[in-house]
Amino acid sequence: MDKALGVLGLAKRAGFLEIGEESSGIAVRAGKARALMTASDASENTLRRIDNFAVKAKIPHLRLPYTKDQLGDALGIRACAAVAISDAGMAANIAEKLETEAPGRYAEALKTLKEKSEKILLRKKEALRHEKNVRKGMHASSEHKGRKING
Repeated sequence: MDKALGVLGLAKRAGFLEIGEESSGIAVRAGKARALMTASDASENTLRRIDNFAVKAKIPHLRLPYTKDQLGDALGIRACAAVAISDAGMAANIAEKLETEAPGRYAEALKTLKEKSEKILLRKKEALRHEKNVRKGMHASSEHKGRKING
């Protein structure tokens, strides 16, 4: 099986994947989708709707080199024309695998997803540091109880 399809299967098992056009639209409107992907043989109507979702949400739309049946097989379902990925790191990983297979075709989406993934990781690290500082601050202030501080 192709590496990108394998990562899509992992994304499904991890709960980072919304399968189908309607579910993808819901994920986009909820602000959870980080990338949209469509099968190579998706209908013009599906492509147009997914393109509109991607433009409105300012997220990448990757047209996969796989048919609906191939995509469905990788996800353990009958057939699938569209998916939304809610994890930027996982989406960047898939785009990287696709870019390796077709150099230049997914470069822009890969760049966007890597930047988004790095920003998200940075925010998580900052949140952890902040939480640690708050805990230390609370601990330090409890040590000073009963002391008279000049100033």
